[in-house]
Amino acid sequence: MTFEAPRPPADRQQAPPTWGRAPLLRVLLAQAVGAFFAFLGAFAAAAWFGLTAPLFVVLVTQGVIAARLGERLFRLPRWWIPIQMVMPPAAALLSGFDVPAWIYLAAFVVLALVFWNAAGSRVPLYLSNATTETALATLLPDRPGARFIDLGHGFGATVLTLAKVRPDMIVEGIESAPFPFLVSWIRRLIIGPANARILYGDLWKRGLAPYDMVYVFLSPAPMSAIFEKAKAEMMPGSLLVSNSFAVEGIEPTETRVLDDGRRTKLYLYRF
Repeated sequence: MTFEAPRPPADRQQAPPTWGRAPLLRVLLAQAVGAFFAFLGAFAAAAWFGLTAPLFVVLVTQGVIAARLGERLFRLPRWWIPIQMVMPPAAALLSGFDVPAWIYLAAFVVLALVFWNAAGSRVPLYLSNATTETALATLLPDRPGARFIDLGHGFGATVLTLAKVRPDMIVEGIESAPFPFLVSWIRRLIIGPANARILYGDLWKRGLAPYDMVYVFLSPAPMSAIFEKAKAEMMPGSLLVSNSFAVEGIEPTETRVLDDGRRTKLYLYRF
C-alpha cells in the first residue's frame, strides 16, 4: 500500500520567496559608493601628489569598488560582479560615440524582455547544453504518458529536444520572460513536435502534482523554496532535477557529473 501525504489546498500553494527585494536599488547604491571613493581617491592624488588620473581609470576603479561592495555589503549574487565592473567604463565609452537616443531605448527594451526576472528574482538566463539534454533524456520515466516540465525554459531548446526523444510523453516548459517565451513558442510552432507545450506564466503559480519529473536551471537563491514547493506538491516517486545548484542543507538522492566543458552537475531529488 502506498501512502500519499496530504497536499495543501490550491490557495495555499507555495508562494514566491521574498529574496531579492530592490536589487536595482542596491546596484545603484553600490555604484554611488564606488563613485564616491574612486573620485575621492582621484582628487586626493591630484591634490597631494599632482597626479591626474584619466577619467577612464577612475571609472574602472569605480566599477571594481562597486562590484566588491555589491557582493560583500549589499548581498548581491555573484553574477552581478562583472555587470557592476563594466557599467561605468562602458557608459564612458558609449558617450564618446554619436549614438542615436533610440538605440539606447531599443537596447534597454530588448534586455528587459530577455532578462525579465533577473532583477527581481535573482535568476539570470541560463541555457542548458546538449550534453545536459542527453543526460535528462536518460532520466525520463519509462511510462508512456508521463509528464515533464522545465521551470523557466528560456528559449525552449530542452523542451523541444526531449519532446522529440520521447514522443510518448507530454513535455512542457513555462517561462515568464516575454522574449524567450516568444522565441520558444515560434520554434514550437514551426518545428514541433506536437507533444511539446510552451507555456507563459509564473512558475510559482504552476502546480507540480501532475508531473513525474521537474527540471530547473535557476540560481542558488530560489532552490530552497523550489524544493519545498516540489516536496509539497509532487507525487511519491517523482523526480526533481536541478542543474548546477543544489538545495542547501538537503542531501540529493544522486549527483551526476556530466562530461562537458564545465563538468555540469545534476542534483537529483527523488520524493
